[in-house]
Amino acid sequence: MLRLRIVSTLIGIPILIGLLFLGKISFFILIAILSLVGLVEFNSLSRKRAHLNIPVSLLGGLGFPILALLDGEAGIGKALILLVFLVLTSQIFSERKFSSFDVSLTILGPIYVSLLLSHLILLQALGKDGPYFVLMVFFGTWAGDIAAYAGGRLIGRRKLAPRISPGKTWEGVVVGFLATVAVLSFLFLSRLTLSQRVLLGITIGLAAPLGDLVESSFKREAKIKDTGSVIPGHGGILDRFDSLLFTGTASYYLLKILL
Repeated sequence: MLRLRIVSTLIGIPILIGLLFLGKISFFILIAILSLVGLVEFNSLSRKRAHLNIPVSLLGGLGFPILALLDGEAGIGKALILLVFLVLTSQIFSERKFSSFDVSLTILGPIYVSLLLSHLILLQALGKDGPYFVLMVFFGTWAGDIAAYAGGRLIGRRKLAPRISPGKTWEGVVVGFLATVAVLSFLFLSRLTLSQRVLLGITIGLAAPLGDLVESSFKREAKIKDTGSVIPGHGGILDRFDSLLFTGTASYYLLKILL
């Protein structure tokens, strides 16, 4: 399993970075694919509890990366309105009866997966340093995840959220946070000053465990270990991008303020 995970990482990361720097269209295609696969995984998690309108969920979810590419931050708001409109009106013409809970979960999936993930598109378009900002978010998030796992295994004692994720500890979170701040402080990939890089590291260090716990809560409720198996050795898209959903979004708004 470890060997398979390492091989997947060595193949996946260069592809991810390559598409990021290849241009806006290539990165958009990547985010759109990740969004659709992540939505399929989310709908699979929720299928036991609700009757989801899956075609509408996928269509509405795809609107976020498309409009983020075409209209930036304003496009996210338009995609949200479009999603709500599609979901609410589709039940009128459907032969299947959807409860208010079904409708709510159908809307939640695209918001959780597609809306948050599309902020990476906005981040890439944030000036000429945009691709480097995305790279900093990637490196900071990954460094924090690895350090949190190692710290939890070595010195972890106090459970962070035993009801949701019994393996996570406060010590692991602190180690991951410090590692993220340290990595971002010395990552000279953009015009950001040291204080700005530290702020970015703090933001990512705080957002990453929240994203992890949110996804863990969904899996705990569905009583599964992984959301999928699309990434050999790692699980599903949501398993690998859960922290990035939060760190990418939080970093975008922080950098908008700083810049």
